[in-house]
Amino acid sequence: MQTNVIYNTSSECMEQIEDRSVDLIVTSPPYNIDIQYGNKTSKGQIVSSKGVKYKDNLDEDSYRKLLETVFSECKRTLKDDGSMWINIKNRVKDGVIIPPFWIMDFFDDMYLKNIIIWNFDWGGSTNKRFAPRYEYVFWFVKDKKNYKFHLDDIKIPALNYRPDRYKSQMKNPTDVWRISMVSGNFEERTEHPAQYPEKLIERIVLAGTDENDIVLDPFMGSGTSAVVAKKLNRQYLGYETVPEYCKIAENRLSKVGKNNGNRV
Repeated sequence: MQTNVIYNTSSECMEQIEDRSVDLIVTSPPYNIDIQYGNKTSKGQIVSSKGVKYKDNLDEDSYRKLLETVFSECKRTLKDDGSMWINIKNRVKDGVIIPPFWIMDFFDDMYLKNIIIWNFDWGGSTNKRFAPRYEYVFWFVKDKKNYKFHLDDIKIPALNYRPDRYKSQMKNPTDVWRISMVSGNFEERTEHPAQYPEKLIERIVLAGTDENDIVLDPFMGSGTSAVVAKKLNRQYLGYETVPEYCKIAENRLSKVGKNNGNRV
């Protein structure tokens, strides 16, 4: 099986990946919130355009069928001690918030270990409710007792460290992660309209994999998961249907180092 490759096709069929061969899956599927990604709007009107657009307005049945099919393939490829991390956000319909807890319906055969709150410092604005400044990351495992979790690799400095009470100044991160969104002045910024930060994926990959493990992203986008995996000496696999996004990802990967692909 070839690794270190991004396939320009849908992840609804991942025939290139063997059963139980992937150590960690991390992804951010389409939110289906009917936003015109790639366009800048003002008072409901498009005022400027940048980058490649993609549709995010499937009918609900088609959207959920897509996720069900992709997640089923993910489970097939995931090792028995593997983990799956999914970044998703609230939706708003007719002015009412719809939390994404419905996604758990796809994972009644796996175990939920954490719901991470990804808190960031800027984003959309509104004058009819509080401005949203968080998204969710759901962490599922196949085996609730046998899974990788390398706490020492992701510990952070304790702000209230007391030598008389604690052996170390380093502590376990909480389930609220304050990590900035990718803004225009970030070095990692690309033309992808919905790019998540490398720092977010780095913590997940460090916690859930060893070196040379395989990281899969079935909705690869701009390639952040692959870039982080490569930087951390892991292997990567991905799927992305938009050719322009594949090119963005390959360009980012080329800057990390030479990538000839491996065989496992």
